[in-house]
Amino acid sequence: MVPVVQANGLEIFYAESGQGPPILWLQGLAAEHTAWSAQLARFGAQYRCIAPDSRDVGRSARVRGSYTLADVAADAADLLRHLDAVPAHVVGLSLGGAVAQHLALDHPDLVRSLCLVSSFARQGARQRELLRAWRDIYARVDLVTFYRQANTWLFSDAFFERPRNVENVLRYVAASPRPQEPDAFARQVEAALTHDTRERLPALRLPVLVVSGEQDMLAPLRLQRELAAAIPDARREIIPGAAHALNLERQIDFNRLLHAFLREVGS
Repeated sequence: MVPVVQANGLEIFYAESGQGPPILWLQGLAAEHTAWSAQLARFGAQYRCIAPDSRDVGRSARVRGSYTLADVAADAADLLRHLDAVPAHVVGLSLGGAVAQHLALDHPDLVRSLCLVSSFARQGARQRELLRAWRDIYARVDLVTFYRQANTWLFSDAFFERPRNVENVLRYVAASPRPQEPDAFARQVEAALTHDTRERLPALRLPVLVVSGEQDMLAPLRLQRELAAAIPDARREIIPGAAHALNLERQIDFNRLLHAFLREVGS
C-alpha cells in the first residue's frame, strides 16, 4: 500500500520507519523525503521517523494557485494527526525549517521540540534575488544542469575537492522518480519569499535547537543568528567548515548534535 494520506485536502506522500517517540522530518526547497535518508537510517532505531514529501514535491499532490508556508505547515499538522504521531519532535532543514516554525506557532500542541537546520526567520535581500533567479533558471534548463549550479550554494569547498561527492549528488538528482515541474517549483519559491516569522517567534515555548553550518551562503550566519535570537532560550550550534546541506555533508556531526538534543529533551 502506498503511504499517502489526505492531509489538509491534499494527497501527501510520506515514508515511515522505526518505533518510539515520533520525529517529523521536513526537507527544503524542491527536496524529496529521501534527502533525509542518512538520518532516517540513523534515528529509526530509537524513533518513529515520519518523512513527507511537501505539497508540490516528489510523490505528493500538485496544487493550483499560490499558498504560504503556513499552508504547508497545516498539511504537516494534519499528517501528524492522521498518523496519531503527536506530539512530535520536528526537524526542518532550510525551507523545511521555515515550515517547522509555522507548525510550532500555529499548532503548538502537536510539537514536542524543534530542530531548525540551516534555516531563517526571513529571506535576506541576496537570498530573495537568488530565489527569483533560481525560479527563472529552473524553467529553462534540465534538472542536472540546474543542480550543478545550485550545489555550489549547498555544499562547502571541501565537498567539491572529492569529485565522487558531486557525481553522487547529480546521480541522485537524475534518478528522481518525479522531478518537480517548473510551475510547482515557482509556487514553492513564492511561498518562501513571503516567509517572515520574526514578530511571532518570541511566542514559542518549547525546546529549540538551531544548527548552522559555518560556511552557509544560502542561509548565512547573520540570518540564523537572527532566528535563534528571536526564540526564547533557543540553543545554537555551529558546525565548523559545514555549508547549507550539512545533514548530507557532515552527517556524523549533525546526527550527534541532534541525538544529544533529543536525548536531553526526552519524549
